[in-house]
Amino acid sequence: MIMKTDLVEIFQTIRAGVQPYATRGYTVHENSETGYDLYSEKNIETADGKITERFFIGVYINGDVVEVKLNAEEFTASTEGLKNFGDEKIGYEISTLDDKKLTEVQTFVEIIHTHFKEKEWI
Repeated sequence: MIMKTDLVEIFQTIRAGVQPYATRGYTVHENSETGYDLYSEKNIETADGKITERFFIGVYINGDVVEVKLNAEEFTASTEGLKNFGDEKIGYEISTLDDKKLTEVQTFVEIIHTHFKEKEWI
């Protein structure tokens, strides 16, 4: 892959890699030209009460970067280069995309998906 610098192209490339998760137990909440996100809608009882939806991943064009946000609830990540977006969301701010970065993002998405399965959130 040639280095991508066009934000729309970066967004569409990452979204294409995330879309198959919609068939793996997640529901699309936003699907626009600048945002795409998925939630788990499994009803779960917690000590704090009932949870009916849980953010999984979001890809958004925001200013001059594409943000990839993942739910890091009950997950410890020490990977350098991850941005903390607050509200238990971590991920990436991407302004250029090459094969290495795309693979890194896709691998991290799969790790968080596995975490969701282990926690029985999907």
